[in-house]
Amino acid sequence: MNPTEPSQDTEDDPLIQLCTVCDAAIDISDEDPLAEIACPGCGAQQFVSGSVDKFELQQEVGRGGMGVVYRAYDPGLDRFVALKLLRRDQSNRLVIEQFTREAAITASINHPHVVRVYTSGTDHGRFFIAMELVDKGTLDDLIHLQGQVAEAQVLEVGIQIAQGLRAALAAGLIHRDVKPGNILFSDAHTAKIVDFGLAILQSDEESQRGEIWGTPYYVAPEKLDHKPEDFRSDMYSLGGTLFHALAGRPPFEAENASLVALKHLKSQAVSLQAFAPQISGETAYVINRTLAKDPNERYQSYDELVEHLQYALDQLRAHGGQAQPKKRLVLEGEDQQRAMGWVTAAMVGLIVLIGIGLFAFRKQIFAGGGPAATPTPSETAPAGPIAAARKRLVAGDTAGAIEQLRQEGANPKLTPLHHAWANLGEGLAHFVAGDAPAARKPLQTLVDRPPFKSKGEEEKTDFYLRELARELLAPDPVAASAARGLDPKSRDALTIFAYGAKDWALGKIDDSLVLLRQFRSANPEPPHAWIAELRPVASNLIEDQAAFTMAAERLKAARRPDVYAKAVADLRKLKGPLVPLAAQLEKTIPPPKAVNLPKLGAWSQTELGTPNVVPDSAVDPAGVFTVRAGGTDLWGSYDSGLFIQQALKGDGEIVARVVSATKTDPLTKAGVMIRETLRSDSRNVALVALAGGGLSQQVRPTGAGQTTQTRANGGTSFWLKLTRNGDDITGAVSPDGTTWKVVATSKLSKLPANVFVGLAVASHSATQAATARFDNVKLEPGTAP
Repeated sequence: MNPTEPSQDTEDDPLIQLCTVCDAAIDISDEDPLAEIACPGCGAQQFVSGSVDKFELQQEVGRGGMGVVYRAYDPGLDRFVALKLLRRDQSNRLVIEQFTREAAITASINHPHVVRVYTSGTDHGRFFIAMELVDKGTLDDLIHLQGQVAEAQVLEVGIQIAQGLRAALAAGLIHRDVKPGNILFSDAHTAKIVDFGLAILQSDEESQRGEIWGTPYYVAPEKLDHKPEDFRSDMYSLGGTLFHALAGRPPFEAENASLVALKHLKSQAVSLQAFAPQISGETAYVINRTLAKDPNERYQSYDELVEHLQYALDQLRAHGGQAQPKKRLVLEGEDQQRAMGWVTAAMVGLIVLIGIGLFAFRKQIFAGGGPAATPTPSETAPAGPIAAARKRLVAGDTAGAIEQLRQEGANPKLTPLHHAWANLGEGLAHFVAGDAPAARKPLQTLVDRPPFKSKGEEEKTDFYLRELARELLAPDPVAASAARGLDPKSRDALTIFAYGAKDWALGKIDDSLVLLRQFRSANPEPPHAWIAELRPVASNLIEDQAAFTMAAERLKAARRPDVYAKAVADLRKLKGPLVPLAAQLEKTIPPPKAVNLPKLGAWSQTELGTPNVVPDSAVDPAGVFTVRAGGTDLWGSYDSGLFIQQALKGDGEIVARVVSATKTDPLTKAGVMIRETLRSDSRNVALVALAGGGLSQQVRPTGAGQTTQTRANGGTSFWLKLTRNGDDITGAVSPDGTTWKVVATSKLSKLPANVFVGLAVASHSATQAATARFDNVKLEPGTAP
């Protein structure tokens, strides 16, 4: 028997290992693999067997409260994996069920920024999960090493992890434990989210509400407060993680976890600028928004979050990686920034559509200029069907709210004051929808109603509503300066909101934003505190303007047709008064011209994947191709880079000499390729020179298959040839273009007659470009090498 081979293979029997010195039997059932132990017979020190199932364990790479993670080798598939082994004292039925569930959940998500699970099982009663080995450290390690991580790298991580969480959400999952330690690096520019052990289906959230899992530094306040959690809770945790990386500290700190949780719930909203003033305004806006205490104030989709993170990264790169003076494109003015702490804490999810008191008529309403009388409950918050209409508006059903308010205004069984509330509410709802002409009818109906006959507070309220309607019926927009002198702690805050909504509907965006931001900064006090319930509406209008601004900036900066088209598509999604502004912008900014390669046959350019560099290519009169590209494939599942190609029908061959290739990474590659399609996940064979030296024939036999490589030694300048003969593709190399040596022959089964052949370049970095030059490029019917 091999001394390190277990003598038994059942869960109930002890696991025995023989001493390497005296052959005494040692019970290693309770020992971790690779642990150092002493023989009970002779005392010799030795290591516990390093095998679990078929995997050969090499070293311990991590340890937690429930298990140990090892770097392991899978001889069957000739690859290294990370093997997570459950501790024996934790191996009860419930824990094993949890680990099994984690394996199944993670395996169901196929995304380059989610760590892949290969298999799971039990060996001698200990459960294990074998997963993708991502061994370049964690974001937590990077924070400890650098203190404050570079802004561009943090934004890259944020984009990638948000994309991974979006893939999990598509499978119905929320992660529930996003933190720096669960973000792993496979290289300096590729991050992956790991550890779905606490994840739940969104549909199961209510049944598990109240369980406090995760790390309090990053957990969302609604979770700590036993309120519903959803993907926006993961978004908060991601924001807290990125905050920590940028500021060198988490958003909230305390001596123990209980105090951290308490600060999350009770403290003012934290601002990234207070702890990292060097960070750009665009980045600070995104992080601060993800950390809003009210989930409704966070991003409402991962698509929007990724878009804003990408915009912040693009802006940072456009300025050489340096933060610019705070150019507030999208969030708040200076007053709003100072007030953001208590504004966020005060936001609630209902909207009250009620009348607005005008500052100009204050003395007429309150004789003698004394303090206002306390409104009655019916005046403060109209109830009944009007309240139901408010809820519909909050839920995004603007058309339904308008229709319900229209019916209320025409119902003869209701009181005149109720009619007035409904008329005003319908008018304001039309403004929020961006339809100023439609608002005129209900507002005019309110003005034309007979005066209120009774005295007291109801008469004063009626007067408020009429005078407000007259103001809103005036054809001109309201200047932002009209809010000066109004008291934001009183009912005047409503005036500010009404003016902002009117300007929004009239397309007077700049004044509207000033007014709406002032309103969102307002802090009306009792009995007017209910006015704060209008803040979510103001925030939505401000965010629409943010979307317009970001898309407009991307449109102006677009240097590639695909980037331009994406910005145009985003502009065309806008509604209300932003529609004509977006259309005018599209008219005034023409699309960038596509790259026109000088004709050498019918060569075309295709960008594979989505590297964050601008590719370009050209062919000079001598037939020398110069190609600038970025990108890298991830685990062989898809391509990223630039492909200069022609269509090929039937058998043929591509020949080219790689003259030079700048080195951004040792795996920077430039060479020839045959592809089944132009999709990034296409089956293909490539023969490439590597900037780090040598060449490689890479084969992707299936669309989602692993790339295999055959390498040869040499420099970085090669004559390369790929020859297609049916399903067989042969790669050959030559020192002079005359004498050829076969490197490898590959097979792509059932390869169609029509394929694409050409030149491929990838920097092996999503953010840095490599430039390669080719000459002696030929495409001709195939011949044997």
